[in-house]
Amino acid sequence: MKFGVIPTSLIERLALWTGKVPVPVLDALVGPLKARCLMAATTTGVFEAMRDGTHTVRDLASRCQVDATALELLLRSLVVFDYAAQHGDGFALSALARRTVLHDSPQSLVGYIAFNYSQWRFMEGLEVLLRSGRGVDFHRTMESPEEWRAYQRAMLEFARFDAPVLAARVPVPAGARDLLDLGGSHGLMGAAICRRHPPLRSTVLDLPQAIVHARPLAAGERLDDVVTHQVGDLLHSDLGRDRDVVLLSQILHHFTPEVIAAVLRRVHRAARAGGVVAIWEMEAPKSGTPAGSGDVPALYFRLTSTSGAFHGDDYATWLRDAGFEGIRIARPALSPGNVLVTGRAQPEAAVDDHLRL
Repeated sequence: MKFGVIPTSLIERLALWTGKVPVPVLDALVGPLKARCLMAATTTGVFEAMRDGTHTVRDLASRCQVDATALELLLRSLVVFDYAAQHGDGFALSALARRTVLHDSPQSLVGYIAFNYSQWRFMEGLEVLLRSGRGVDFHRTMESPEEWRAYQRAMLEFARFDAPVLAARVPVPAGARDLLDLGGSHGLMGAAICRRHPPLRSTVLDLPQAIVHARPLAAGERLDDVVTHQVGDLLHSDLGRDRDVVLLSQILHHFTPEVIAAVLRRVHRAARAGGVVAIWEMEAPKSGTPAGSGDVPALYFRLTSTSGAFHGDDYATWLRDAGFEGIRIARPALSPGNVLVTGRAQPEAAVDDHLRL
């Protein structure tokens, strides 16, 4: 999937084909402006004010307490960006907007749009990354409770797309009762697995600044019958013993390969013999292969965490080295760009024999 300049007429196609379109100008200007229009329409309440039908600019300006002339330009731009529709002198939400940008939309991404104010700041560090190799490490630099609240809601909204896909593919052992969700925030991913495999229940281990916002989100999603939250740090906290399933969903990209290998060794010690580990991540293209869409999240994670996305084969190698066997790699068609890597824990004695070899 690509994002870029898309001609909408024969003349525009011809102009693009003959090199008459200043593509870098459009990429540098229109992409950020489109994002900012979404952010502004969300934070000023414009989208919410349009939820009940078609409205004139004057009516919307009065409702939202904004300047009418500036609002008209915003609304007309939102029509171009497919988030609004124009009916005479009135404006209404498009089908895309009604599905995604209201607080109660079926695929609401309002929290993610709010978190984009933080991401906007993160992206200003790209030149620093290029010069120094050091990313933002946003988990350490976010200080505001409002930022953490937006971040947790953004992750919940994003997870709604993938939770059913993941739950259908994790090989849960028969009779399993205990799932450890490392860095799982709201707990939706683990909860989806538990719902599919009763009486399985999930414990989310996450940072205190995440848990304070994640618990209410879980309650709002009615997950608290199968999910409990525990304050901790997957790098240092006790992970327990005899875990039936350990889930690492979109968390390992925050760490370097050396740290990931150490985490997976800790996970193996926490899992029971035959227990399952499941890694769910955005996947980077394999080293040495042509560039692909997976390189974009790899750059984003390198910028925000000084780490990056990895290939499924990398996770499989780290799992094998940690003592897991029966390793499988899956790339579900309904979650393009993501990879699921699973394995089963060997008994500790078998791992010790392997290491001696």
